[in-house]
Amino acid sequence: MEVIRRFGTAKQLAEKLGISNRAVSAWKMIPAKHVKYISVTTGMHPYRIRPDLYIEGFWNLQMNTADIATEMNISEAEVCQYLKSILARRKAGANDYACFAIPAVSQSPVAGDEGG
Repeated sequence: MEVIRRFGTAKQLAEKLGISNRAVSAWKMIPAKHVKYISVTTGMHPYRIRPDLYIEGFWNLQMNTADIATEMNISEAEVCQYLKSILARRKAGANDYACFAIPAVSQSPVAGDEGG
């Protein structure tokens, strides 16, 4: 996972977040509540950390999948896969999909972000 690599190790990331190494190691995806801190700390754009949050945000704006793909510079098939995943998590009752204020994909949230 690129985020862990940017911190050095899962243990170092866990220490920075104030959580256990076991919690970080168990992540299938980074919890939304950690995205902002990780973005600011690493210079990674939140879109690179959790693209599904962006896709859901665009979807909530009633953009179609082709427009979302263009905005995010990914394939329409990838957009559909993310949407399928979001819907599956919702159906399962997961609460980590909540949208929050996110910077535009084309704009860096922090100085020095070179896109990943």
